[in-house]
Amino acid sequence: MNCLPYPSDLSDDEWDLVEPLIPVHQGVGHPREVNLREIVNAILYWVDNGIKWRAMPYDLPNWSTVYDYYRRWVKIGLWDQINERLVKLVRLAEGRAEQPSLISIDSQSVRTSEKKGPEQGIDGHKCVKGRKRHIVVDILGMVLNCFVSAANMADIKAAVAVLGPVLETYVRLEKVLADQAYKGALGEIIKHVHHCILEVTKKLGEGFIPAPYRWVVERTHRWA
Repeated sequence: MNCLPYPSDLSDDEWDLVEPLIPVHQGVGHPREVNLREIVNAILYWVDNGIKWRAMPYDLPNWSTVYDYYRRWVKIGLWDQINERLVKLVRLAEGRAEQPSLISIDSQSVRTSEKKGPEQGIDGHKCVKGRKRHIVVDILGMVLNCFVSAANMADIKAAVAVLGPVLETYVRLEKVLADQAYKGALGEIIKHVHHCILEVTKKLGEGFIPAPYRWVVERTHRWA
């Protein structure tokens, strides 16, 4: 195991927040011998550095073991559980309610280096060939959900996929802020299915002019 921590490694305080959510029961069979904290650190290293699984450093757990845990945790929704916990803790620390009542949705097209792939396309509006990242954030800019599609997927279609889990999880929600790309049938769907209001902001002028509250989601995109 690594003696000197990588920048992506969890601190002791961060691990204390995550550890209670990590499933430890393995059922029958050979007792678990891996250090779950190092498994999490290895996954964070993989995310932070964008490496292939087989390129995992030798001072971290074996790549196949890390990959197995990663897939297992994705299947049970562990990463969503961790994110929900962190959102709750940050909001409480900022003096806000555990759950948001106001959220923002937005998308950003990103160029990719691959020549082909299942999630690639051309965003004709922004002249970008690659993928599109759709995110939903609260008033603090905390990411509540993320969905990646081909760049040519319509924002309204992707919005159903990225908003659905958020509207079901955060029952206190009252309003969703969006730009002109989301006007249309989406508002009726949100209103009748989730009893929530979709507020589409109008363009305030030429160039980039931050819209009240919605500028937070733009900031989160720049952080990503």
